[in-house]
Amino acid sequence: MHIISNDKRDSIRIHFTTESAFMNKEQSVMLKGVAILMMLFLHLFNHPQVDAMCTPLLYIGSTPLVYFLSHAAHPVAIFLIISGYGLHYIYTKGQITIKGQIKKLCKLYIFYWLTLLIFVSIGHWIGKEGYPGDWETAVLNATGLRSSYNTETWFLFPYALLSLSAFYLFRGMGKIGMLTSVFLSGMLYLASIYAISRYIAPNGAYGTWVYFVCTYFDLLLPFVIGAALHHISTTRQLRIAYLTQHQRLIYIILLGLIVIDCSLSNAITNLIFEIALAVLFLQIQITPGIKNILSAMGKQSMVMWLIHTYFCNYFFSDFIYGFKYPIIIYAALIIISYCTSLLISFIGNKLIHAIPWLRA
Repeated sequence: MHIISNDKRDSIRIHFTTESAFMNKEQSVMLKGVAILMMLFLHLFNHPQVDAMCTPLLYIGSTPLVYFLSHAAHPVAIFLIISGYGLHYIYTKGQITIKGQIKKLCKLYIFYWLTLLIFVSIGHWIGKEGYPGDWETAVLNATGLRSSYNTETWFLFPYALLSLSAFYLFRGMGKIGMLTSVFLSGMLYLASIYAISRYIAPNGAYGTWVYFVCTYFDLLLPFVIGAALHHISTTRQLRIAYLTQHQRLIYIILLGLIVIDCSLSNAITNLIFEIALAVLFLQIQITPGIKNILSAMGKQSMVMWLIHTYFCNYFFSDFIYGFKYPIIIYAALIIISYCTSLLISFIGNKLIHAIPWLRA
């Protein structure tokens, strides 16, 4: 299908083609890089009193700009869209199995346990209360059923459930259709965030079976959207030639969406922004230097996700925020988290390689 204006110089062409996948491996890794950079920014500056923690230079009225912008950081949803896309790709190739998913999760947990071994030991050594705590605390944290060592690992166990059930989810989606699947997961998403905000969070009912059920459905929607995007790409690819030829327009659209999302910041605008970011990102012509940076961040995103809050929230916050200015604080956390993740990844990969079942 083509939509062409009278002026060829300003023609808008929407191409549906099967020439290539909607999102290739390189693009998915770079998008993970964007997501992890979002995550670090969010956890550094998403505090109402952030100006008491550092020295912001730019304000919108009385609100620090970094706090305002943090409302447009939705890293978990971006990761889930990528995951849903990738797993649905594997599913369509007939290569997704429970055994295969268990192996992937075992690898993930090896990295997770390695981070616990390192940082819980540090916490104990510096006298941080609750590290390691009693046996129950240690076991529940090790399984992901509790996240008292590092709150940001709340995502781990629900994601494991999502990953293990992916085959059955995709098979069900194939039967009822993608549009119906997105609609139903959207309804479950709204119900889950309502239950979490009204009942679970006020009562501190984290770690209960109701919490995990609600969190599963909370994560389900972006995961299903990722799968739906891949389904679309198997039959046609949406390419907006006008955007690829007018790169500034992409940035203008993204800026507008960021302002709207930061100003309203609700479940609906968040979702629209997350989908738009994933799609628009793939239209951007990225320079080799930026590609290298985003790819490097993307390859280490999992370990950086597991460790960064130990630096900025739990053990070394005075050091991180001691850099005073947001841009320097942000750069410091990125560099420290990235360099530490390289070491942990090296050790983790050696451990995985030593286990024949996981190496195969």
